Amino acid sequence: MKKITRRTLGKNLAPVFSLLGCLAVFAISLLIYSSTYAVVTYGNQNTASTDTSTNGYYLTISHRNAVTFGIDNTSFNQTLKAPAQIGVTTNSLTGYKLYITGADSNLKTDDGLHTIPYDNLTASPVQKTNLTQNSWGIFVKKSGQDYVIPLCTISELTEACLIAESNTPVTNAQPDVSFGVHVGTNIASGSYHSVPLVYSAVLNTSSTAEFPIRNITNTKVPLMQNGDTVTSSTNKKLKHRFKIEVPILELDRAMVRPDPSMYTATVGGIKCDIEDLFEKTKDGVTFACVADFSTANPKFHAGQKAEVVVTTKPYGYTFSKQNAVEFISAESTFSYTGGPQEMVAPIKGKYLIQAMGANGADRTAAQAGLYWYGSPNTFLGGRGGYSAGYKDFETGEKSMIFVGGKGEPGNSIGTVGYYAKGGFNGGGNGSPGLLTHGTTTNAWGGNGGGGGSDVRPDVIDYGQYKNLRYSPGFNSSDILLNAGPWANIEYGIYQAVLKTTNLPDSDFEGALVYYDYGYHYLPDVYIQKFGDYILVYFSYPASSPAATHLPGGNPGPAVEIRLKVKTTNQVADITSMKFYKLDERYIVAGGGGGGSLTHMGGNGGGTSAGDSQYIGPTSEPNYNNFHTGLGADNVTRGGGGFGYGASAPKHNNGYPELGATGDILGRPGAGGGWHGGFTGQGTYDRFHVSAGAGGGSGYVGGVSDGVSFAFGEAGRPTTIWDNLEPADKNGVVKIRITDYQGGVE
Repeated sequence: MKKITRRTLGKNLAPVFSLLGCLAVFAISLLIYSSTYAVVTYGNQNTASTDTSTNGYYLTISHRNAVTFGIDNTSFNQTLKAPAQIGVTTNSLTGYKLYITGADSNLKTDDGLHTIPYDNLTASPVQKTNLTQNSWGIFVKKSGQDYVIPLCTISELTEACLIAESNTPVTNAQPDVSFGVHVGTNIASGSYHSVPLVYSAVLNTSSTAEFPIRNITNTKVPLMQNGDTVTSSTNKKLKHRFKIEVPILELDRAMVRPDPSMYTATVGGIKCDIEDLFEKTKDGVTFACVADFSTANPKFHAGQKAEVVVTTKPYGYTFSKQNAVEFISAESTFSYTGGPQEMVAPIKGKYLIQAMGANGADRTAAQAGLYWYGSPNTFLGGRGGYSAGYKDFETGEKSMIFVGGKGEPGNSIGTVGYYAKGGFNGGGNGSPGLLTHGTTTNAWGGNGGGGGSDVRPDVIDYGQYKNLRYSPGFNSSDILLNAGPWANIEYGIYQAVLKTTNLPDSDFEGALVYYDYGYHYLPDVYIQKFGDYILVYFSYPASSPAATHLPGGNPGPAVEIRLKVKTTNQVADITSMKFYKLDERYIVAGGGGGGSLTHMGGNGGGTSAGDSQYIGPTSEPNYNNFHTGLGADNVTRGGGGFGYGASAPKHNNGYPELGATGDILGRPGAGGGWHGGFTGQGTYDRFHVSAGAGGGSGYVGGVSDGVSFAFGEAGRPTTIWDNLEPADKNGVVKIRITDYQGGVE
């Protein structure tokens, strides 16, 4: 950073530079009359109003509006001078600097036919007491000697154009400045005028020799992973606009705005083009500049910071702020974790959200090696659905990301049967295959469905009540981990998310969900556990009877969830409990259905998800008894965000009555989503030995320009799955900044 080695002010004072550019319209009129002596006259006295900075420093300039030279027709061949009559007052402890500039160095007649040039066209003051014949100039006394200074323009102002300065406060200080003209015999008669001159005063208030930038807005610059700038929602590369305030007013008060040519700015060494958008205050000048970081070589990357440097051409001052700009990632990828994830918007803007649901379960090697009437597609799960759209977020706004997990494969024939877990975020469970007729071995189990992926607003955490664990007074033999809290929620369909500690799967035995303690339990409850997270889906219909046993005068409606835990576990705890209303989600991509021996799982959607697909011939004797699992839609079909799972009902000695032939195959679980898909419904007996599972539906009602569709849907591209679907077939959510306050095309 360039340092200023001139005067400084006492400590703890912010830099304040107060410009009072006072228009010195000294119309120099060179008049040639007969037998008259040179006459000098002045216009009215003008005193600019005082500007006072927020730190209490001020500066006032007084000057004459005009100066006129009257000369007779005799060539005196001498230099005529007139005092500028400038007065300066300031309380700045380190004084001031006063400069003078002019847009044109020539004096001109009204018709513009005749001119008188400026005497000193060099870049430095020239010591002289007389002017060159037929020229004019500005004299400044330095160390008792007269100097003719160069006449700078505002965009090329240098120390050579300094006409007065002080190291201390002054009251009506009178700089020794004069205007002069030399007229020879060959000058044409007439009135000669200068362009307006501008007095630029800089008030020194810096406590150091360095000048920091006062303020910068839009300091976060989003970049893609490769360092490129972001592409807008209209598919255009964006540059970045900064708003910068420097602590100096270097301009004439009469000007509407500063001249962009007065400043240069760089951000991390990249040129920032000054825009003609200036604001003046008593403490500084604010302007905008635009930088194109796509030109950087090497590219910047997220996590890097950059210095902003502003140079004022007129005075040679340099202002800077190190690490002022932070490059942030414009895109975030949320992969499957088995729990909710938090997204905090780094800047205000429009974000593109892309979501893909998880697939139904991968098949095991044994499942893949089994054929149904020669078809190799046994147990194939459905593909997750795709949804995309734009959402506006405020800076710091928090959203929650739920990325669906793929289902678990079911048991192989001859192994112990078990429920194949549905994937995280609503995948339906696959049921175990029951005993093969006449043996003690199990048939093939159905595979679990894939969970949906979604983005939703954050909600209150009831974990703040801190009464969610075993506590003194509780019976250590009580299977219920917690009592309360009662959550006052509206009617609707919910997913409660509880985070636990010290609660392994083997110690978890379910949950009680009710809205009237000990009297009314909620319907359609579906529970999933993934590591420390327990997801409890339930419906709280508006038609529920009035609650009569709410504790503590709770007015209701309210819901309580109690976890059932083995009494041998005295250390389990609940650290967080949130109730998400599922119709408040912004965007959802449906999960794929699980596969079975006879059916491929349906693909997740889309406003309408895919049905399961039977892979054998219709000539199969039991074909009419197979149940096709339907994909969910957003109107008439589907569960409350979770896929239907197949149960394995008990009968007599634990299993359904079996006929002389056939296996009782496990049914797969459907996909989760906005609405969950269906698994095959119907009697679970020897005549209904298999079923498929449909996909969950998608939703884009909470975003703009939304699209949502299933893999293979007519008229929709499948290449999206090539680019977005993870190799592990779990879901994914990608969020990218597209349009934001600092981004410009």
